[in-house]
Amino acid sequence: MDLTSILLALVVLLLATAICVILFERLGFGSILGFIVAGIIIGPHTPGPVATENVESLKHIAELGVVLFLFTIGLEVRPERMWSMRRLLFGLGSLQILVTAAVLGSYLILFTDASWESAVIAGLGFAMSSTAIIMATLSERGELATEHGQTSFAILMAQDIWIVPVMALVPILAHRTAEATEAPLWESVLLLVVAVGGIIVVARYLLPAALSYTARRRHMEAFGIVVILSVVAAAWIAEQAGLSMTLGAFLIGMLLSASDYRYQVEATIAPFKDILMGLFFIAVGMSIDVGALLSDGLLLITHVPVILVLKVVILIGLTLAFGIGRQAAIRSGFLMSQFGELAFVVFGAATVAGVLSTQQLTIGMLAVALSMILTPLMVKVGSELAERLGTVSVIEGAEAPADLDRHVVVIGYEEVGQLICLMLERANVPYVAFDRDISCVRDGKRSGRNVHFGDINSPFTQRVAGLGRADAAYVTLWDMRQAKAVAVTLKHLYPQLDVFVQVRSLRDQDELAAQGINNAGTGYIESTLLRGSMLLKGIGIPEADVQELVEDFQGENYALIRSAYANPER
Repeated sequence: MDLTSILLALVVLLLATAICVILFERLGFGSILGFIVAGIIIGPHTPGPVATENVESLKHIAELGVVLFLFTIGLEVRPERMWSMRRLLFGLGSLQILVTAAVLGSYLILFTDASWESAVIAGLGFAMSSTAIIMATLSERGELATEHGQTSFAILMAQDIWIVPVMALVPILAHRTAEATEAPLWESVLLLVVAVGGIIVVARYLLPAALSYTARRRHMEAFGIVVILSVVAAAWIAEQAGLSMTLGAFLIGMLLSASDYRYQVEATIAPFKDILMGLFFIAVGMSIDVGALLSDGLLLITHVPVILVLKVVILIGLTLAFGIGRQAAIRSGFLMSQFGELAFVVFGAATVAGVLSTQQLTIGMLAVALSMILTPLMVKVGSELAERLGTVSVIEGAEAPADLDRHVVVIGYEEVGQLICLMLERANVPYVAFDRDISCVRDGKRSGRNVHFGDINSPFTQRVAGLGRADAAYVTLWDMRQAKAVAVTLKHLYPQLDVFVQVRSLRDQDELAAQGINNAGTGYIESTLLRGSMLLKGIGIPEADVQELVEDFQGENYALIRSAYANPER
């Protein structure tokens, strides 16, 4: 494929995606459905321009987006919070898999020509929901910290764990015994323990040391490479041990959740994650064979809605039985109604083993894709039904990315920034501070200050800082070029924000004033006037005369000082 063809494919892909995402967001269905529909339009199974024929390779690459997404979710979940969810994770999550698989498998035996072996595999595959779609939907709607968000998350994690015994069941259902060359059970268990132990050791000791080294030297490119390398390596190790890649990524993210680098790590991952997640949904759309969908349309239209309804009923019933509120149970049930990407893995392995035929594989994958397309509609129906019964509840103690309101964001935590934070504390004004110097951040944390390691240029860090809800931002950075760039950017992105900037010269101050930033000021002039007034009073000049002199210097925007600086004889 030559460069011209690649560029043309990119133009087609981006144009179709932009149009579909804008359209479906405007219609209230969210961006995910837009990505999927864009994939259908430019896919190889639809007449018109085709971005690529190699959909499977594209899907494999895009699956890294799901891995990175689960890593960022792990960053939000501390191990102690995970342990507090054990009842939902191991109880509700496991029951959901077993009960849903039993009911859906029975339905397929009774109302289709599926054998009991293929019905069991299909039931288990359909019992799993899409981690990518659900977590992206919750994130997009700001509902990760809600009761239904936490409930859905616990069930999804349980499903990732259950993929191991489900995959082990495939050769059994194919009536195959383990070959003599296959590793015995104790070796598989040992490999699993070593893999998980290795991820824990790396995440708790080696990775923080590497991040600390790059952060102290401000090698942010190396910082990003270390982060991505650790996530990909954890996913690969987990897959080699027979676990889900997403489970490995989630584990290493969870172990980093208490790190000083948490926000900067997520800011580093965010651009890659967003691009690859969008690519994943596009690849899902491109894999949908519209012709097969039409030929098997009656079968799919007859059974898929019934299976979705059965799954919703089971999910709502089980969540209610575990003490989840009625509104949260309804939202969770409709949100998790679709079939997930793990079903592709299960169905593929079952086809290779001979449990499913090629036609059953095609129908199963079309059913999964169709259920994914219907997700935004199901979520909308579930939300409207839940809203009639009450409001969304938020779990106590659940961490939101930024929980401040009408606060001050301090950018830079060296001497000036520390003093500003101290003044805000004494005045009982809420604040959050960010700096790229890990030593300053650690000193601040030891003093009990709300300071974090992060780059305020990152959109993610800006969201964490709550700049959209803040009253003011105070920029104090040693690099004056960067300080001015940050101030101007914040003023354009957040017009309601009062931006204060510590600058070094009147020229810097005037430059920012021309950009509409009227709260820029030089620290050295005022501090020199203060020290100079102390000098004059110390040598006997009356205080009233000193005050008058200082006011003269401050008057008309430091006109006297400007004229002195402009004097060529100076």
